[in-house]
Amino acid sequence: MADGSGFDPGKSEIADADLAPQGHRAIEWAREHSPVVDGFLRQRLTDGALEGRTIAVVVHLEAKTALLATVLADAGANVVAAGSNPHSTRDDIAAALVDRGIEVHSTRESGYPAWEKHLLAVADAEPELIIDDGAELTLRMAKYRPDAYAALAGVTEQTTTGVLRLQRLADSGNLPFAAMAANNAACKHLFDNRYGTGQSTLQAMLDLTNMLMAGKVVVIIGYGWVGRGIATYVRALGGRPMVVEVDPVKGLEAQMDGHVVAPIGDALPHADFVITATGGMRAVTTRHFGLLKDGVILANAGHHDLEVDVAALGAAADDVTEVRAGIDRYHLPSTASGTGTDRKRVDVLANGALVNIAGGLGHPIEIMDLSFAVQGVGCHELARGGYETGIHVISPELDAEIAAAKLADGGVTLDQLDDDQHDEISEFIDETP
Repeated sequence: MADGSGFDPGKSEIADADLAPQGHRAIEWAREHSPVVDGFLRQRLTDGALEGRTIAVVVHLEAKTALLATVLADAGANVVAAGSNPHSTRDDIAAALVDRGIEVHSTRESGYPAWEKHLLAVADAEPELIIDDGAELTLRMAKYRPDAYAALAGVTEQTTTGVLRLQRLADSGNLPFAAMAANNAACKHLFDNRYGTGQSTLQAMLDLTNMLMAGKVVVIIGYGWVGRGIATYVRALGGRPMVVEVDPVKGLEAQMDGHVVAPIGDALPHADFVITATGGMRAVTTRHFGLLKDGVILANAGHHDLEVDVAALGAAADDVTEVRAGIDRYHLPSTASGTGTDRKRVDVLANGALVNIAGGLGHPIEIMDLSFAVQGVGCHELARGGYETGIHVISPELDAEIAAAKLADGGVTLDQLDDDQHDEISEFIDETP
């Protein structure tokens, strides 16, 4: 168990300490199904590089995240944690972490002012290293705690959105430390963004609605790795994906993958479900409401809660009703709906927050086992030092070690090339000095 040396768990801000037993059970379940984090990573961290180092973990605060925090603390780090989104924290997990001696500042559905306060409380712990999601803590330290920000030894970043934010900091000359783009590692984006988000998004949507996917038209806005994964699972369940893209290469890829590609104005009127997967802002906003058909269901699978512009939808609606747990119905009058006659019903899942986490249990454990191994290895590399200021990715060799550990746990053995299978290009190269 982590002892949280150097921290007082009494400083924590959580909802209910009595939920700890439930949280411990969830963390133990995650541990049983995370052989890479609990084995490969745990062993790698025994070299003492994290001993006494203060590490902030600001990722969606649920069981898999808690396991990572525990492994870091067991390696001697002083860990302080918060959620990267106010809608996704699991209060039982927060309680369990405090019970394990880890300082936590996070409560579910606390609202954005409280969430901002919690992030700054983590910043006030003056972490040396950050494991971040969306660069949420990193950005706030840069703005509100500049001295602590300048003293950071490094940051590892989980998401596409966060890596882009770090790149903007670097481009503006405001990234004074080394950062690991965990999202860019093969063992993260090839599996987490595609299989993890693809499966968990559809799982959450179907659980929340209790509806059938087969036969439904699903408009997917954005065809990065997340959009690819969602489209794959939609088709596997009998749905009909329509892809909206602004990048011609991604649009061409979506078409080659067999999906209908269309501008948003042509796609939205057909949609039974709309899923945003852009990592940007206001993918569906005021100018789009009139295009939506009555009864459409909107879900966000990107990063920002603003991908579905819930505030604008609320301003346009003349009534908002919770019709089912996790589903809010916005009744749009004729002037907002564009119908000219009857009101239109627009249903939003999980308040427009990340549907797979705020409305479900997040990525499958086996997927986060890979992603958090990447994050943990990246943090360990930064703690060991030797990286110049700027954005880095773990080496292909480390990526391969993580993948090999996962395969080995599954009893999978890879083949090897024989000597006569290597290209004999050397005979064509003159190596004379």
